[in-house]
Amino acid sequence: MSALALTTEHIAVSVGSDALIRPPQPRNLKESGLSYRVVESLILKTIKQEGAMSLEMLSESLKLPIGVFKDIVLSLHHREVLDTPMPLHYDLTNKGRELVHHYENEDAYVGPAPVSFKDYCETVLRQAQRERRVTQQEVDEVFKDYPMRPELRRLLKEGFNSQRVIIFWGPPGNGKSLVTDNLHRLLKDPVLLPYAFEFNNRVVQYYDPAYHHLLTDLMQREEEATANALGTSGKPDRRWLISRPPLVTVGTEFRVEHFQIAFDGKFDAPPHVKANNGIFIFDDLGRQTQDHNMILNQFIYPLEQQETIVKFAGGSSMRIPYRQRLFLSTNLNFHHIIDDAFARRLLFQVLVDRPTDALWKQIVVNIAKKHGISEEFAQTLARKLLGWFKRDGRVLRAVDPRNIFIMLDATLDEGEQLKDKLTFDLFERVYRQYPPAYEKDAVGYLLYKEASEAEFKDAFLHVARSYDVDELLARRLADRLWDWFQRDGRMPRTVDPSNLFAVIEGMLEEGEAVREKLTEPLFEEAYRSYAPYYREYAQRAAAAIGLGGK
Repeated sequence: MSALALTTEHIAVSVGSDALIRPPQPRNLKESGLSYRVVESLILKTIKQEGAMSLEMLSESLKLPIGVFKDIVLSLHHREVLDTPMPLHYDLTNKGRELVHHYENEDAYVGPAPVSFKDYCETVLRQAQRERRVTQQEVDEVFKDYPMRPELRRLLKEGFNSQRVIIFWGPPGNGKSLVTDNLHRLLKDPVLLPYAFEFNNRVVQYYDPAYHHLLTDLMQREEEATANALGTSGKPDRRWLISRPPLVTVGTEFRVEHFQIAFDGKFDAPPHVKANNGIFIFDDLGRQTQDHNMILNQFIYPLEQQETIVKFAGGSSMRIPYRQRLFLSTNLNFHHIIDDAFARRLLFQVLVDRPTDALWKQIVVNIAKKHGISEEFAQTLARKLLGWFKRDGRVLRAVDPRNIFIMLDATLDEGEQLKDKLTFDLFERVYRQYPPAYEKDAVGYLLYKEASEAEFKDAFLHVARSYDVDELLARRLADRLWDWFQRDGRMPRTVDPSNLFAVIEGMLEEGEAVREKLTEPLFEEAYRSYAPYYREYAQRAAAAIGLGGK
């Protein structure tokens, strides 16, 4: 098994001098793959920044063995670019300061030496060949703490294994970012990436701590295991880093220009290149200040050819492997915001919708239990909270339970725990403080259709049977509810019966069952507290271009 084929867990117990993850150190300038000019430039800029340095100090800064650059240092000393103000230390002369000023005008990069562009590209391609298909069990394990529909998990597994573009869309607050971030956990193999790479005598900075999370323990184990090796034999090339697979997320600030090599005194690789062997997430699609279709169309060639053409500001360009997963995320109707040139490539379209009532209650229970609350009390809290949301006509979002518990936690004093302080009064107070999002104000997220009398009553009877309500009582209540809706001008929806039963459940005390407590007066009380939904709300939602917009 090659080192690059090992998983992070495997490597953590097997690294040794005979099993380097990083390639071995180069023994000379030719093996380093670097140009004389780039190494000379880095030596001079490093000495200017740090002051007089020994060969050992330069080796540490450049992450290169002394044998790679010693002759260059001696040549600079012979040319009187460097002087030796103290034994075995080198510093700039006046001639050296003039030369380093020239180099800085070209490129101000100072840091570890780059790897060759050829070695970088070959490493990306080699690591891409390790890709394996994930199982449904692995996907389920990653999302075990996040209740979601089984069909959604199945689609996530298939989309991930396809390595094609996946678009995640749906109303805000329901877990699109959570889903995309957790899919990243399915990439378990560590990747190699350089501090920088050299292209035509230019150093392009690659490592970015915002996207690349290093496995420093593995690098340290490599270096400790080979510390006693003679010379450079068997030691890892420290110009390379061991990282978790990159996770690069861009949003509304992203523009077409960001596909190019940025230059602000030094060259910096663009975000989509830094995402190689990882995941690139284009978030908030459709809300960019620049036309998002112009941006998306920049991906068409890379997606088809598995390489990207990246330009420098001066006009030259390079071809870089494009080996990553591209995820798009939006809370707009992607059918309306993506042009046909790109839309036909969206084989996997994942709707991250509002949770069902059952899933939403399970989210409440899971979060409550994380705070040490018992299963029984957590179930009661979930039932109460769902009833309040339905009663008040609030939109259910997957993020709501987490946010409410954040607010509950904020009520505690130092040293207090929520499981000891939580009461129904406190729970309801925080609920009323929680910023509401109402069904009547939602535009385009969910288009309700008006139900016929038969559809409405059938939906009611179906829900009533799930609660074991007496059939005769259920039919009387179904007739009465239809009459009330007609009298009050409400728009009848098939979702209303289940909402009303959730309201009734929320009104009951702990341990009480709907089938035992349901009476006509209680039902009427629940109806009167239930927020109305009128036809004008549905018309407004249908007119808006949103998730369900026309």
